[in-house]
Amino acid sequence: MFLIAGISPKIKTLDDKPRLCPVCGLAQAYYRRTDHYFSLFFIPILRVKKGEPFIMCEKCERNMHEFGDEYNDWLDKQDKTCKHCGRALHQDFQYCPFCGKQV
Repeated sequence: MFLIAGISPKIKTLDDKPRLCPVCGLAQAYYRRTDHYFSLFFIPILRVKKGEPFIMCEKCERNMHEFGDEYNDWLDKQDKTCKHCGRALHQDFQYCPFCGKQV
């Protein structure tokens, strides 16, 4: 008899509210969590470890821990608003990442 089993990570998206990424400037950063599952024949059966939530961008695939001071500086520069949709923007943006219109 041949048995394939092990522990494998699985990334779970916790919400569908996109946040602005400080690196690429797109609204594609989401809260996620990496859980570890016991898998049998590559099928996740039982969660053995629940991970800590983090924010990760889908475009550049960087998470909040990798942003560091760069992210804090970026948050301080959000003093501009889009005249079309009213959302807060980074002062260097030429186009709104939410509605796509020129600022």
